[in-house]
Amino acid sequence: MLKENKDNKSKILVIAGPTATGKSSLAFDIAKENNGVIINADSQQIYKELPILSSQPNKKYTDKISHKLFNFLDFYNCFSVNQWFQLVDKEIKQARKRNKLPIIVGGTGMYLNTLLKGLKIFPKIPENIRSKGKKLLEKIGTNNFFKELEKKNKTCVYKINPNDKIRLLRSWEIFEVSNKSIYEINKKENTKKLDHYIIKKILIFPPRNKVYMNCKKRWNSMIKLGAIKEVELLIKKENKINKKNFIKTIGYKELKNFLLKKNNFDITSEIALKATRNYAKRQYTWFRNQFSANIIFKSIYDEKTKKFFLKEIQDKLLTNQ
Repeated sequence: MLKENKDNKSKILVIAGPTATGKSSLAFDIAKENNGVIINADSQQIYKELPILSSQPNKKYTDKISHKLFNFLDFYNCFSVNQWFQLVDKEIKQARKRNKLPIIVGGTGMYLNTLLKGLKIFPKIPENIRSKGKKLLEKIGTNNFFKELEKKNKTCVYKINPNDKIRLLRSWEIFEVSNKSIYEINKKENTKKLDHYIIKKILIFPPRNKVYMNCKKRWNSMIKLGAIKEVELLIKKENKINKKNFIKTIGYKELKNFLLKKNNFDITSEIALKATRNYAKRQYTWFRNQFSANIIFKSIYDEKTKKFFLKEIQDKLLTNQ
């Protein structure tokens, strides 16, 4: 059982790793043994309409252990890292008040980076500025919007894809209210941090070929569970409320094209699996360079490795020396 350390600071566990490595199952088993609550750090598992495609924990898990920040947002709503950080901070505080171990689990680097390094404080954007930016983007188009932003300040478009409307708009809004680029603000130490906790980090980092095999198994499982029906219902919702291109979850676009008879199922599966492998590659690069873990496991978490994983974590992270 978890105990407070000498400095009277509370521990938080962070379980991270590429897609399909067993993070959710590990979080569940640790929570079961240590009076834990599981908090989501996956940018797609927040959406109500995507339980299958985003591999959200099912009732078998959520009925037994409290899961937070899963399945709470409609697909057409934007959700920022800032919002996630504020909610995570709140959930951690509530967990500690109830003497529960917060276990943050996910593979979204942007979320994890903010959790570990802190949230940069940016100026608030008035609604009239948001509206002005959207209208300008629609009027002049993405390419011209990018060029105009670049003219204002070259650092406004630093590392932003010219076709990335969301990030371009965000950059334009920040510059409009502060006369500074996001890059310039990021260079300053104006950061909100979770520095009153001791964060212990677990990384599941098996060979990529093992993850690719798991991705294929999971894809087949998603199809059996009803992923095609999930996409079918979402297409109807998109059409009904006229909200397009909000869904970034891998598999959605591919299955949508299948339902629109643009591809047969074999090609659909091939494209979806390729996209998943590419996503996993990016995750591997990020974790290798950006995530310094207390424990790194070189195999997938499953029934074969369960006993070893749990003993290592209990001995090295949850038992005070």
